[in-house]
Order: sequence, then C-alpha cells, then structure tokens
Amino acid sequence: MAYHLTVRKIEQSCLFDLAWGRGQRLTVVLPYPTQLSSLYQAWQRAYLGYYRHALRGRPGAVGRLTAPVNWHSQLGQAEAKLLSEFHRWLRQEDLFSLRSALIPSEAAAPAVDLFLTCEPIEVARLPWETWEIGAEFGASTPLRITRSPANIRAETPPRHSFRRGKARILVILGEDTGIDLTGDRAALKSLQAMAEVRFAGGEAGKPAGALKEQVAAAIADAQGWDLLFFVGHSDEAKQVGGEILIAPQVSLSLKELTQYLETARDRGLQFALFNSCSGLDIADSLVNLGLSQVVIMRERVHNQVAVAFLVQFLQGLAQHLDAHEALLKACRYLKSEKHLTYPSAYLIPSLFRHPDSQLFQIPPSGLKQRLKRWLPTRREAIALSAITLLSLFSPVHHWLFEQRVYVQALYRYLSNQTAVASPTKLVLVQIDDDSLQRGRIEHPLPMRRDYLADLVTQLTELETQIIGIDYLLDRPQEQYDSQLNQALRTAVKQNSAWFILAAKRAHRGQWLTVWPEVADSRWSLQGDIWLPHWQILPLRRGDDRPVPLSYLIATAYHLNQRLQSGFPAPQPDIASQQRLQNQMEDYLETRLPEFYSDRIWLHPLTRFSYRLGLRWLQPLLDFSIPPEQIYATVPAWQVLEAPQSVVKALGSASLRNAVVMIIPGGYDEAGVVEQGEDNLEMPKAFAFWRSQAGNSGQGLVGGEVQAYATHHFLAQHFVVPIPNMGLILLAAVLGKATVLIILPRRQDYWLWIGLSLATVAYGWLSLQLYVSALIMLPWLLPSLTVWLYIVCTKLETSHD
Repeated sequence: MAYHLTVRKIEQSCLFDLAWGRGQRLTVVLPYPTQLSSLYQAWQRAYLGYYRHALRGRPGAVGRLTAPVNWHSQLGQAEAKLLSEFHRWLRQEDLFSLRSALIPSEAAAPAVDLFLTCEPIEVARLPWETWEIGAEFGASTPLRITRSPANIRAETPPRHSFRRGKARILVILGEDTGIDLTGDRAALKSLQAMAEVRFAGGEAGKPAGALKEQVAAAIADAQGWDLLFFVGHSDEAKQVGGEILIAPQVSLSLKELTQYLETARDRGLQFALFNSCSGLDIADSLVNLGLSQVVIMRERVHNQVAVAFLVQFLQGLAQHLDAHEALLKACRYLKSEKHLTYPSAYLIPSLFRHPDSQLFQIPPSGLKQRLKRWLPTRREAIALSAITLLSLFSPVHHWLFEQRVYVQALYRYLSNQTAVASPTKLVLVQIDDDSLQRGRIEHPLPMRRDYLADLVTQLTELETQIIGIDYLLDRPQEQYDSQLNQALRTAVKQNSAWFILAAKRAHRGQWLTVWPEVADSRWSLQGDIWLPHWQILPLRRGDDRPVPLSYLIATAYHLNQRLQSGFPAPQPDIASQQRLQNQMEDYLETRLPEFYSDRIWLHPLTRFSYRLGLRWLQPLLDFSIPPEQIYATVPAWQVLEAPQSVVKALGSASLRNAVVMIIPGGYDEAGVVEQGEDNLEMPKAFAFWRSQAGNSGQGLVGGEVQAYATHHFLAQHFVVPIPNMGLILLAAVLGKATVLIILPRRQDYWLWIGLSLATVAYGWLSLQLYVSALIMLPWLLPSLTVWLYIVCTKLETSHD
C-alpha cells in the first residue's frame, strides 16, 4: 500500500492533494502560516552558525561571524520553535480527514510508504520527515515518508540481480578543500567484504578536462554499478540540476552527466547517496532520470556529521536493511546518541524515490540467507499448496489425465505421427448383436460355450496359434463344457496353440479361474482381466496373484516365436503335472529383460501412490494412438460363416503369425457381474479417433481396452506419466528463479511475452516427448505454478 501526497504552496495557501488505492483522492486547502518561514530562517541561521566550519558546500559560501554567540543554545531553541509551529500547523482540524485517511487499514503490513512531493523549494526544505502521522490515532503500522520530485519523465528500469553475488559500488571522491574525506573512505571500504568498491576522482593536479572524463567514464562503466556514492562538496543549481565539485574550481553539473547517468541506470544503477551539501536539486534530477532512489542532505552538512551519518547508514546496509530503514537508523542515531554533539543533524537527510521502484537492499550473501530467499512467500506458499492439493485430488488427477491424452491424440493427428510399430497383427473377434442373432443365442449372459467352441474350431483351421478369450469361464455349463474343452485340446494338439483365458478377483478376494472341465492349467494360461483407470496393470515382484491377461498374451506370442530357444510348445496330453504358467515363470526368471523393459514392474512410488488413490509412474493405455493402428476387428459370425474372407481381408493366407482375441462386441448384456458392465464410456482421445473414422456411434468395450494393453506389451510401448507433484515442485523452483533472476531484469511487456512463449514451448516439448520418448510430462498444473509465482510477485509489488 502506498500513498501519494502533493503539498503545493500557492501565495498564502497550501494545497494538500492525497491519492491512494484505486483512484481514491482527497484534497484540502490550508492557510500557510507566515511565521513558519520566519522560524525556518531563524533555525537555518542558528544551524549555519553552529556548523560554520568544515561544511561540505562550495568553499567560502558561508560568511564569517565574529560576534560571540552561544549557537548550541540558539540552535536548540530554534529547532524546538520550528518543529512546534510546523506540527501545530499539520494538526489543524482542516487536515483531520487527510490524516485519518493516511492510517493504513492493513494492520498486518510491516510499513506503508507515503510519497511526498513539495513545491516550491521553500516548502521542500521543511522537516517533513518529523511528521508523526497516525500518532493521535494510535496507529500500529508505521508510515514512512519518502520524497518524490514533482517531475519524473523516465520510468525506473527493473532491478538487476547482483553480479557474482556482490553489489558493485562506485565512489566519486569530490573536492576536499577544508574537509577530510578519510572517514568516508574508511567507512566505504568496510563494505568490501560484501561488495565490490571502486573509487574515482580525488586526484589533485589533474587537468580539469581529463578529470571530468575520468568521472564520466567511471559512471558509465560497461559492467554497471548497483550503488553510487559521492563524497565532497556540492551545491544547489536549479538550472543545471545541481552540481558537484570534483577539484578546486572544477565542477560537474547533473545536466552534463545526464548521458552517463542514464547509461549507468540502464546497466543496473539503483541507488545513489550524495554525502554533501544542499542536494535537493541533485535528487530531483536523478529521480527525474529514472534512478530508483537517492539519499541527499537538504541543507549544508558538517564534515563530521556527514561521516557519522555515512557510518551508520552503511552499517544498516551491511545488516541488509533496505535503504529507507538504513536512513531511519542513521537519523535515530544522530537524534538519540549525538544530539548534544550534532544538534539538528537528524533533520537534514532525506530519501528521494521513484514511485514505481522497490527499495534498495543488499541481499544476504551467506548460504543460509541465499537459500532463505528461495523459500516461498506467503502468497506463493498458498498458491503452491493449493495446486499441490489439487494434483492429489483423485477426480482432478483422472480428469487431467484424460484431457492430456486427448490433446496428445490431436497432436498426433495434426503432426501425422499416428503410426506405431508392432511385431504382429492383433485381431479382435467380436461377438456382437449380429453374431448373436445369426447364432440364435437367446441369453448371452453367460455366453454359451458351444458358440465359443465353434469359434475356436474355425480359428484352428485358420492356423491361429495365439488365442485370448475375454470371457470369464469360472462356472460350469455341463451341456457345453466338454465341447469347448475338446475344441481347445484340438487347437493345442494340431497348432501348438496358446490359450490365454480370463481370471478375476471376486468381491470377497478369492480368484475366479477357469472351470477345470473347460481347460487344464498344464496347457493353458490364465490372466487377470482387471484394468485400472486407463492404465496398464503392472507386474508385482514376488506376488502370487495372476499376472495381467494382456501380459500373458504378449508373452505367449514372444515365446511362440522363439521355440528354438528351448521353451516347449503347449501339449494337451503331457505327463508333467507342472502348470504351464509356472513353467513360463521359471523360464523367464532370468530372461525377462530379453522381452520387456523394467517399466512393466510395479514401481515402489506407484505402490505408495495407491494409498492416495493415484497411480504415479504407472504406464498408461495410450488412447492417443488410433485403434486402427492397434487392432483389426472381425465379427464372430463372419469367422464362422466365411473364415477365408477374414484372412483375405487381413492380407494373409492364415492367422499363424497373428494374435487373436475373442471378446464381447458391445451387446447390452455383456459383463461379468452386471449386464452391460463391459460396455465402457469412451475416453475423449478414443472418441476423437472414432469420430475421425466416422464411427462415433460405436462405443468402447472391455476387450478393446485389453487389446490396447496387449499391443503395448507386444510393442514395448510403455508411456510413463511423470507425477504432477514432482513437476509442480520443479515448476515452483523455476517460478522462484524467474522472480529472483529474470523478473528484475525484464520489463513487464517482455516478461509476459517470454513467459507465454516458454509455456507454449514446454507444451510442444511435452507433446513430442510423449511420442518420441514415451514420457508424459504434465503441462497444465506445472505451467500454472510458474504463472502464479509471477502473479503473486506482481500483487505483492502493487500492494507495496
């Protein structure tokens, strides 16, 4: 929160114009007391009388006083009278509404700034910093008075980060006739532990032109400066913006230095301190040029006072106080501890500041302090916590998951990257409504096993070797069991066919497996048909539960292609009592890496995330691939009535090298426990491909989901989704880095453009990584995290 108060004297009245917040404004006209000017002049005479020697103004500017006068006593009395009249004037009832408006409403704010602009210079010379606004109201939040020029033509550039971890300080040594700058040099050198300090000027006897060029070149140094200090003589000179003396009879006006100061400003100069006399014009000129903040002495200042002030001010900076707090600390020291030695000295310093600037501060350089800067602010912590909790909310997680895959499908379509390699064809034999009608099946729940037997017989004639059946065969059908059993045995005996049958965990936890009269575990496999939320069911190490159906189908295909490797083909009449699945597991115990990557295993982080209702790092079912690239569909009736047309349509003489799955084809009764449960709601990506193929009316069935999973095992297509939380935390670091490093260096226009381009570029990168590296990087929440960090910083800046 910041207030802007303009005090303008017009003839014998003063106009107080206060602005704050969102367009709030208050104007008060108050008579200007004529005695205030007289009291100020009396105080000024006493002040110059007391500090008549070793002033840091133009040498000889103060006349000599010969009459013995107790200037200490007179200065104390003049100060008391001036402040009494000044505060009485500001406490008038006409200013009550303005004073009450200056009481901050946010009691929790550490401090509120009042930017004060005074015209003419007669009013600016008054000690406005002593105005204790809010004291009569018992305000708990301090109001810091900062001065601001009436004219500011340049905007202040964004603050640069410190170079190499240290601030760069330029010290210009001015003329030292009648004064001693040794104390200033020693005080400034004390900062060398945390800052790079360079001195310019102070070379007696050097030609005036060369000395001016040296000072100007130092100010415009290519590496830039963070702070500029001038120590020596200076004076007011309104027409040229004030002037500094750099050698006897050699002066430089601010007008002459404009070009070099602007260059220094653009290269990072934020703060200047002129530890010299009568700096009101100098401060106006520098802030008008866009310099962030300037500390000056409004009156002539004694050499010892200047040194004492500088020492205290630099100690404040070394303690990492901002420039205003360091100034207040130095003034409190002069007022409380040096009031007998240096009376009224605390009234002289003033801070001038650009209204859009941030207060200058040397950041802590220790490792602990550097790390502390990276901790989130209150607003950042709230935003980060909200996004993190949002990412852990299971419905939001699944919704974002689905939207991301849908966008990936659009990207594949637009970039023409839909083709995905697979070692074999995957054929889905669908028992659809037409097949039920042609087969005269009245009640398809459960499916009649004689019909399944007929399909197996026809597939046997087509030399099919890998057959998966996506029907649960856990209960007896006495009139048909032997028929199906005989069809399965014949296929195994004639074609060495592999049969992978469905298993499922029941409600109470027991496993529902194939009825023994249907198939023998010595020559058939049984796999879990359950699939989580559009993700592949991974394998669990050391778990005796059935492995996924899709995994067994793909593994059977791989083993069938490697019969020469030593693994025997299935046989229906072997003497061995060992289950085929056990033989497979024993065989693959050391050879599994030949077939699959480590992504098929359940990751410990995935197991942990199950407790949160999430599935971190669990490979997903990649519906961004069009179904035509995954499988071909054939109605069951066509397999029975015109089997040769099926293989011809697939471009082959047989189905020997294909993987075939018999699945429900979308009829209403399809399901295990409830009717229709096998007919699923389509993910958005799958629906997109259906619409592109003109089949938007067809739904998604469980067998097609199994087909996607089987394809991924066959093609080693395991897309691993990176957890949102991990990328959110990384984005928080990037957001903080943007706030600390990039934000101070860029104007808002370029910042928003750069951030928008970076967000789009990251979006493209995440989409392409999905295709090329099978890694799904979340986009929305991490990008939102970075944006919120910037917005939080902007909000904090606007409220300051």
